[in-house]
Amino acid sequence: MDAELLRELARHQVWADAEHWKALHANPALLADEQIRTRLKHTAMVCEMLQMIARGTMPATMKDRDSMDEVETAMRLANESLLEAVSSLDLDRMCPLPRGPKGPFGAPAGVLLLQVMTHGQHHRGQNAARMRELGAKPPVTDFILWYALGKP
Repeated sequence: MDAELLRELARHQVWADAEHWKALHANPALLADEQIRTRLKHTAMVCEMLQMIARGTMPATMKDRDSMDEVETAMRLANESLLEAVSSLDLDRMCPLPRGPKGPFGAPAGVLLLQVMTHGQHHRGQNAARMRELGAKPPVTDFILWYALGKP
């Protein structure tokens, strides 16, 4: 697993999520939308859960958050933790996962961290599409744009 590429993807995620939160705060109707709220809560929870597994901890339960302020804080902290995890964890260490398409399986910590990022990217795209459906203009958060902006 390429640690430097993972660091770049993690830094991009921090920026892209922050851009989405700016757009959400600029239009309160977006934060009131149940589809967007559900995806934000799910994304934050998965980001936390997969990092815990990558660190060698199997979460018993995950906290469900109702407040969007709590979700935003949890996502920001999880993204900061993700940056740290990419730099500090043994990315090749196998981590047991309790379920998969064929039952329990193992995956390297680096793969779990990559999943955090691709999962977040997927749901940001879904939320951007939903923003358009609701008449709002979503932020452009493509990796190449982040790169062209000097990796803010």
